[in-house]
Amino acid sequence: MKFTFPTLAILFLTLNFFLSSCQNEEDSFIPKPFGYFRIELPEKSYTKLEGDFPYSFEHSKYAKVIKNTSQNAEEYWITLKYEPISVAEIHITYKEIKNEPKLFMEYVNDAHKITFNEINTARSSAIDQVIDSKNGNGIVFTISEGEVPTVFNYWVSDSSTHFLRAAMYVPTSSQNDSLAPILKYTKDDMMHMLETFEWKTKTE
Repeated sequence: MKFTFPTLAILFLTLNFFLSSCQNEEDSFIPKPFGYFRIELPEKSYTKLEGDFPYSFEHSKYAKVIKNTSQNAEEYWITLKYEPISVAEIHITYKEIKNEPKLFMEYVNDAHKITFNEINTARSSAIDQVIDSKNGNGIVFTISEGEVPTVFNYWVSDSSTHFLRAAMYVPTSSQNDSLAPILKYTKDDMMHMLETFEWKTKTE
């Protein structure tokens, strides 16, 4: 088959246009944002806290109980670290009230200060729920939005002898949205801890 000059010119221009179009599409290519990995969470399973503590509760069997060794740590302060999902931790702090109402109010104020300082920093809001049980009273705080390291915490006390605060700590707080399934999983575990919570007597 013979091609005349006009036909060859048209073929050349068509090919050139096609190649230019492909190049422009590649130049203007906008990559899609990376999706988040699917998080496989283990099935719920609980075990009773072991050790010589003035408190007791059931915690996730996937959470390893570690003594808090930070500079300001006190006796009976522990951290629950999840072995399969090391994103969130649960920090437990304990104070003895010694039948001093002033100490009780000081511990309550400190717990509220910690929560509201984070709320003000992140311009978030908190939803609180009053605890009223045979083991004492307290407050549950859920920080509804914002990039804060402590998105869920509560304190519980018998107002005369014991005061305990439990807080979920998330080092990668800037990724709270993507970590929502893990945060909910840990929050549910903390609520189970609260539902099974007891103060231990000296004879136990």
